[in-house]
Amino acid sequence: MDWVNAVHKEIEAFPETAGVVVRSSSDGVEVTHNPGKVFSSASLIKLGVLYTLFSKNAAGGIDLDEWCDFSSAASVDGGLLHRVRSGGRFRLDDLALLMISVSDNTAANLLIDRLGMDTINGGFRELGLTGTVLGRKMLDFEAKKAGKDNYTTAGDVAVLLETLHSGKNLPVSARNRMMEILSAQKLNSKLPGMIPVLDVDDVELFLAHKTGELPGNEHDAGIFFYRGKKPVVVSVLTEGLQHRSGGVSFCARIGRIIYDAYHNQQ
Repeated sequence: MDWVNAVHKEIEAFPETAGVVVRSSSDGVEVTHNPGKVFSSASLIKLGVLYTLFSKNAAGGIDLDEWCDFSSAASVDGGLLHRVRSGGRFRLDDLALLMISVSDNTAANLLIDRLGMDTINGGFRELGLTGTVLGRKMLDFEAKKAGKDNYTTAGDVAVLLETLHSGKNLPVSARNRMMEILSAQKLNSKLPGMIPVLDVDDVELFLAHKTGELPGNEHDAGIFFYRGKKPVVVSVLTEGLQHRSGGVSFCARIGRIIYDAYHNQQ
């Protein structure tokens, strides 16, 4: 297929290190490059927190409408909650939405506290994600100095996205809510960055995704046409970037290739 060759060319021309998985679930066509290479996960690890939250809810162990009292003392930078004053209350479902849509680190940490790191890592093992681990909370620099960090691979992220999309062992309502949350992603410079839309919110109509970024890393992973007849999982991780723009544009070029290849088939 033309898109397969086009993705291979982008990978070959990329001067830094990348892990890429593109898989069309409808016809089984895929491209993989370094699918098992371990990268710093950045905020892609939040996909695992989302999965664990909804899995535990489906099992009856947690209520998405449970309230969490908010204190600014728990805030860390990133997202919105670090600018919110103490005294508010958020449902766990609200925290999940903030964690994904604006990559809110405080929301992620509150959910990690509620779920437990061991539980989240246990979920990774159950899915067979051998290269993925949650070793610390967001922006926990002391833990990082002690050698604890968050890691994943392009292949693991693709499996996790496929699990979220299929709603495996979860009620349809949970699957639909997870896709709704992922489609509300507001950081849209990467996979959808070169796709022509009249309004940025139009991205929600065809892509459910999660970004991640750290100095030297730019990641984006999601499901194109998640409501269509031919969904495509795309997982792009990068490292060793001299300038973040290189990773951002690499993700955007791959996203545009997949969009052009499949949008008329939906």
